[in-house]
Amino acid sequence: MSGINFNFGADPLLNGGRDYNSQFQAIEDMQRELEKKKAAIVQAKAQLEQQQTQPQQSRTPIWDEIDSICRGMSDKEFSIVSENAEFQESNGYIAALIQQAQLEMLRPIIESSKEGKDALDRHLTLVKRLKKSASKEVDDELNDFKEYREKYAHMTYEDYLKMKREQSKPKKK
Repeated sequence: MSGINFNFGADPLLNGGRDYNSQFQAIEDMQRELEKKKAAIVQAKAQLEQQQTQPQQSRTPIWDEIDSICRGMSDKEFSIVSENAEFQESNGYIAALIQQAQLEMLRPIIESSKEGKDALDRHLTLVKRLKKSASKEVDDELNDFKEYREKYAHMTYEDYLKMKREQSKPKKK
């Protein structure tokens, strides 16, 4: 019978009770862990119920007050307020802040999509091309002004520009 192994240690009847203590300890450890998890669940449930019974404090109390006032206006009142220049300026500034915040949140989302990345790449190419063109135009204007100061200071700048335009026109034969 060589080659056949019998393992009686895994059988509770045949192992002589040698492993019961470690098994019992493992079960007790699992029970303690289970009790801790149950206590955590009960505590979390109590906190959730407490939060639901307490009135939620708004994270935007100023916005809430503005909304409350505006909702309380009649259409005519709101129309009068909306026509006020100071209100329009303030409202425009807030709208710009909102737009900026939205843009900051959405930038990574847009850039990570294929369609967004393609659009941004095209826009980047356009911005680079337009910047180069604008820089050339500014340089040309500065060079024109420098030439005006050095050679044509005796005439007005307006007359100088008119002269430059006439010189750049194609001559008819």
